[in-house]
Amino acid sequence: MNSWILTSKLDSFKPISPMNNRELVMPQDVDLTNCDRESIHTPGSIQPHGILLALDESKFTILQASKNTLDFLGLRAEYLIDKSLEILLDRHQIQLLKNCLRPDNLHLSNPLKLFINIKDKEMVFDSIVHRNQGVLILELEPTTYESNLSFLSFYNLVRTSAFKIQTAETFQELIEFVVKEIRQISNFDRVMVYQFDADANGAVIAEDKAEYLESFLGLHYPASDIPQQARQLYYANWLRIIVDVNYQPVEIISSHNAIRNQPLDLSFSVLRSVSPIHIEYLKNMGVRGSMSISLIKEKRLWGLIACHHYSPKHVPYDVRKACEFLGQLMSVELVYKEEQEDREYYRDKLKAIKNNLVNNIFQEKPIVESLLKEEFSLLDLVKAQGAVVSLGDEINLIGKTPSLEAVHSLITWLESYCHQDVFYTDSLSKLYPEFESLKDVVSGLLAISLSPTQSSYQVIWFRPEVIQTVNWAGNPNKPVEIQPDGSLSLSPRKSFQLWQETVRLKSLPWKTQEIEAALELRNALMLAALEFSQKELRQSKELAQVTLQSIGEAVITTNASGYIESLNPVAEHLTGWSAQQAKGLPLKDVFHIVNSKTRVLLNSPVNQVLQQGYVASLGNQTMLIAADGSERIINSSAAPIRNKDGIIIGVVLVFRDITKERSLANQLSWQTRHDALTGLVNRREFESCVEQALTLAKNLSGQYALCYLDLDQFKIINDTCGHAAGDELLRQISTLLQNQVRHQNTLGRLGGDEFGVLLYQCSLAQAQEIAEYLCQLIQDFRFIWADKTFTLGVSIGVVEIDAKTSDIGSILSAADAACYLAKNQGRNRVHIYQADDSELIRQRGEMYWATQIPQALEENRFCLYYQPIVALNQSTEVIHRLSINPKHCEVLLRLRDASGQCIPPMAFIPAAERYNLMGRIDRWVIRTIFSHLQQYLRLQSESKQTLQACGVYAVNLSGASINDDQFVKFLYEQFATYQIPPSMICFEITETLAIANLNKAVQFIRSLKALGCYFSLDDFGSGMSSFAYLQNLPVDYIKIDGGFVKEMMDNPIAQEIVEAIHRIGNVMQVKTIAEFVENDLILEKLKTIGVNYAQGYGIAQPRPLILP
Repeated sequence: MNSWILTSKLDSFKPISPMNNRELVMPQDVDLTNCDRESIHTPGSIQPHGILLALDESKFTILQASKNTLDFLGLRAEYLIDKSLEILLDRHQIQLLKNCLRPDNLHLSNPLKLFINIKDKEMVFDSIVHRNQGVLILELEPTTYESNLSFLSFYNLVRTSAFKIQTAETFQELIEFVVKEIRQISNFDRVMVYQFDADANGAVIAEDKAEYLESFLGLHYPASDIPQQARQLYYANWLRIIVDVNYQPVEIISSHNAIRNQPLDLSFSVLRSVSPIHIEYLKNMGVRGSMSISLIKEKRLWGLIACHHYSPKHVPYDVRKACEFLGQLMSVELVYKEEQEDREYYRDKLKAIKNNLVNNIFQEKPIVESLLKEEFSLLDLVKAQGAVVSLGDEINLIGKTPSLEAVHSLITWLESYCHQDVFYTDSLSKLYPEFESLKDVVSGLLAISLSPTQSSYQVIWFRPEVIQTVNWAGNPNKPVEIQPDGSLSLSPRKSFQLWQETVRLKSLPWKTQEIEAALELRNALMLAALEFSQKELRQSKELAQVTLQSIGEAVITTNASGYIESLNPVAEHLTGWSAQQAKGLPLKDVFHIVNSKTRVLLNSPVNQVLQQGYVASLGNQTMLIAADGSERIINSSAAPIRNKDGIIIGVVLVFRDITKERSLANQLSWQTRHDALTGLVNRREFESCVEQALTLAKNLSGQYALCYLDLDQFKIINDTCGHAAGDELLRQISTLLQNQVRHQNTLGRLGGDEFGVLLYQCSLAQAQEIAEYLCQLIQDFRFIWADKTFTLGVSIGVVEIDAKTSDIGSILSAADAACYLAKNQGRNRVHIYQADDSELIRQRGEMYWATQIPQALEENRFCLYYQPIVALNQSTEVIHRLSINPKHCEVLLRLRDASGQCIPPMAFIPAAERYNLMGRIDRWVIRTIFSHLQQYLRLQSESKQTLQACGVYAVNLSGASINDDQFVKFLYEQFATYQIPPSMICFEITETLAIANLNKAVQFIRSLKALGCYFSLDDFGSGMSSFAYLQNLPVDYIKIDGGFVKEMMDNPIAQEIVEAIHRIGNVMQVKTIAEFVENDLILEKLKTIGVNYAQGYGIAQPRPLILP
């Protein structure tokens, strides 16, 4: 190794494979703090995937702007400084932004959808706004109108993920669920749960990753990987994201803001530029994009959810927010799940051991004899291999221990060095080097003191050395680079190959539960010591009195008749009686206890001890009523005091105030079962009530019903007045419904603007009456916000619950379907679910396709066919021959299901129209056919011979696209992108669609005919006013409705209609096309009439054009 390389003092580190010898390893005695000194919260720059504006909130003027405003907005950052925000946003949007800044409203409003119009170019941004140090920070990320199209399926995914996390039975299940669910939502290559230990080192304890990646599970990372100020930032800000580590930071203009004359604090900024040291760290790992979510447990940074991607990765705000929500949910669950299994084991183990110890103590006279009799239990209590029991000058050794001489030396050291109720270490030799030679017996030590001054330790447990191997992700000692001036600078390590550390002179660590078990034994022993006050008068009396005064629990002693003899200070405080006042009184006069739920007077545990002679205790429903009337929840136990002959001469009562613990538990329980906004039961609790009703219906044959309510017009209020108005509306509706729903029934908020009412002992007919009453109640309600008054409606689905009902899933699905049907039938009505309801069956089919269509688009399972359109001014033989390579054709849409079967359009088009998916399908068709034509034109230009292909492609458009103001712009962009001659494209719209919005259709047609496209009016003749509207539509073709064409040989009226349409077309100089030409007889008749073109199965069947 070169002489300039600094070597680590940890000789026990051994790499599995060679490190890059150019890496400089930091010795432990080099103090380098360049990472800790880095001002990561004020970098003066942002990541380039968005824009940042710092605003003066009082004037809404721009104080600072990121330099990339020119790229996104076409305006230089310097130009925007000191300008009003009105230069970018109209007054309506600024007012919307101001509404969001009201108290307690800011976190509910993000993100805002903001529209910026510069030079007639409208741009859409997701905006996130927050305050920091008196400055309003507005971050803008570009988005599209379609960003929220899949919200329903996305919401269901998050709801499922949250349910899995909340129902995890073990801590391991919890962390494995979290990484799998977040990776499923975010599509990162790798998602890990990263936990910090007591020394701030981290370890990967759960992982979900792409199959081709190596696993990081079980690897450890040193504390220096995350500097202190980064940890503080992670504690304050839940989520951070890096889209591409190779980004060029975008400078913020100016460097200091005018309000504080300081660099802009970006602690809570999503776009904040990241430390170059951290960027280098990620690059060394091969990571390109990352996201991290803080895990907070009991007000400390417990760990992180780290997400890595090995190519650039932008995560939309909705997905980020969902992942952040799951991280917060996991933080809540950590309180309950972590160490849960251990706690249950130690609780049961301790109870059994303590009962044996206490019973033996009460039966045997000396405490030491009782402990020695239970020596194996004493060792098992904390999983030790040896122990010392020391009272006075007597020292007793149990199990594997040092020599008596060494124990004396250890006790002397403990008495001078340690002064705590409990002392523990897993590396005694670091504190007391003289014991290093005894590492095989005592490397770990746990001791408890029965002395109120903690000057001596009566029980000491030992654990031997356990040599451990820790797997690190690379050498945990940070590399150091020598700068040109000779100074040393900390830098990220360049290798993450497995590096093993052998840890010696340490035992297995003492678990929290073992330390708590030792403390509980201490309390039990201190109470037991009181029993021997009669035997060794001076020593026992002194120990008992001091114990009573110093113990943290309340203690009352009585004589054999149950009259009070003493109270310690804690007992005086809790009962409201002084020891002097209470002495000689019956216990019931001072210790007044009732059941906290029923208020029934309870029998004192002292009476039970006096009657039965055994230890007695009361449950956690005990309430103590003090002298001043104050009430506290307590737990308590009582034990007999016996004389040397074993006769009970009194009782010691110990109790503890658990009011705060119970209140917190009740609060957490209520919060998990109720909606925070309305106070109603939440969906999880509501579903639990439905399950109970279903069980009752099956077992007792009762009648129940469920009403599923979905507010109509709620989105209008939310969009018009903001989320604060929407929240207030939900609260008022909740109150309105609560006042009408009987207390024995259950009203819950199921999510968004959806409510549920579970009706007990209620027939379906009664449920319908109640639902119609609630429908009218909400219709009569008026919501007033500012100067606006709104009328609402509600759609209600009702489903019966009886013994035939299968499960809760079918109940909720049926109620939801009935509610949707009520909404689709005109809103503000009630629909009763019936299993054979044809409308429900049709709706379920549409709902099925509503989920399948987006998936088919993602998986590219749509395909295109074409059907020839041939000119009729030639012989039938020539027509059939030309149909093989037609010059004119119609593009037809098909879908391949998961099994590969080809699905016709009428199976899924109605669902696409109902659920607003046609716009996406139209855009897919345009891009796909244009891409196909681009390849054809390129091949034609490269080939010396002309390739056979259609000259005109007829493409069908939906009403969603015609009514989309941005669709014409989209088409112009596609023509420009793919360089397709507009004369090759003929757009088809139906007559019904054109007549429904005539002005819009005329404007749309003219916009594209100006470009050079053709237009065809499909299904002409199907409307009642076809001829009247035709003169207003500048189309090139009219397609005669196929229903007339296929009947014209048998129906003279149909033939007359075909001839009339053709004559009108000739007069208006519009070509006619006959559809549904199924045989040569129809073909010849059309030629006789003079129709210009024809298509149908009699000429040629549809053929594949582009398959998935």
